[in-house]
Amino acid sequence: MSGPDRTSPADASSPSASVLLSAALSTWGIGVQGLSRLAYTVVIGAAFGTEALGHASTLLSLSIFAALLWPTAAGNTASRFLALALRGRVDDRRLNRALGATVLGSGTVLALASVPVALALGNSLPVALSCAWLVIGYGTYAYTRGGQLGRHRTARVALWDTLSAALSLGLLVVVMVSGQGGLVLVPLSIGYTVFTVASWPRSIPVRDGAMRVAPDVTRDALAFAGWNVLAGVTTNGLLQLAMITAQVVEPGTRAGIYAAAFTLATPASMLGQAVSQIVVPAFAHRVGGATLRQRGPLALFAGFAAVAAIVFGAVAWAAPWYLPFFYPAEGAEAVPLLRFLMVGVYVFSIGLVPAAFLLASGRSRAVALTTVSGFVLGVVTMAVAAPTWGVQAGSLGFLVGSTINLVAAVVLASRVAAPAAVQESLATTPPDGTSGH
Repeated sequence: MSGPDRTSPADASSPSASVLLSAALSTWGIGVQGLSRLAYTVVIGAAFGTEALGHASTLLSLSIFAALLWPTAAGNTASRFLALALRGRVDDRRLNRALGATVLGSGTVLALASVPVALALGNSLPVALSCAWLVIGYGTYAYTRGGQLGRHRTARVALWDTLSAALSLGLLVVVMVSGQGGLVLVPLSIGYTVFTVASWPRSIPVRDGAMRVAPDVTRDALAFAGWNVLAGVTTNGLLQLAMITAQVVEPGTRAGIYAAAFTLATPASMLGQAVSQIVVPAFAHRVGGATLRQRGPLALFAGFAAVAAIVFGAVAWAAPWYLPFFYPAEGAEAVPLLRFLMVGVYVFSIGLVPAAFLLASGRSRAVALTTVSGFVLGVVTMAVAAPTWGVQAGSLGFLVGSTINLVAAVVLASRVAAPAAVQESLATTPPDGTSGH
């Protein structure tokens, strides 16, 4: 593991001044991971065929969905609470240990549970076991990344995102050359594991009276994470279910063609996730939170929506040219699938920003409760549309659910919330114990 974090609390004193740089670095890191996963699936499709591509993409989605059941939520929690502790110069050792322990414990359970699921999806036992490693590897990666972003260590995150992605691709080439199709998930698992070991968030030690001891907020943080689990499953979970639904409804070649479209849409969806991961720690220090009634948050949301419309629109428009290049066997048939999926990805991505403002304000419960209806209607849509829409049923359900979630997030983020007690205890009392901001 890495040594204790040396980030100075002063670095977090004016997060809004560096939010653009942090967002750029985070976008770079997650963009590298997204592009590496695209290259990863391109190699799998070229070397092992369309059906193998469908299976691999489905198991990748399964690992992301499994991480939503706790590790990703713990990472979001770390990004907020560690940022508050850093700014308030607070001893965060108990909180950090508790979050780390829950991630390792839940990751182990989820990894074991993924084995029978992978087998039920038509994979061999060796592939199912490698899926278990991918589940725990991606889960710990998601948590570790959130913890480092909470410390405003975006440069470190970008560096290790790049190194781990390069390692995964290099090892995949070895697997391809050796013809070991049952090991295609192992290189990616190794890359996530290396990132975790190199960047696991360590507590900042209390020394020379520079840090103060605040009331233990572990219980509040775990409650925040619990609600964040529900919020994550009901938002990002829909995208992963779209791929899993395609594999269940039309396994084999059609699922592989859908996977070709899905793997091009996934990197685009990571753009919104990169920005939202920066919004949480950057605005967590604001007592009363950030709302869309304020000029800064509103400008950020509107600007991102405009940029995303241009980027995603270009991706959809140019699909007939680049999809056959990446996937010669599946590209032409995947074009209409990608274009429809990109509509849902756009709605999903811009909805992450107002949701991130709510999380920064400690309103994870409100986010979770309002997105339940979108998730339920999205899943119901997938089930009802499956007989007639085939692999497109997942995309339709994803679009329906994401639209409902976007509307709910915008409405909530336009309201002013009362200051959170935990936020005040961590961030508004100076280290010398005097009152004031």
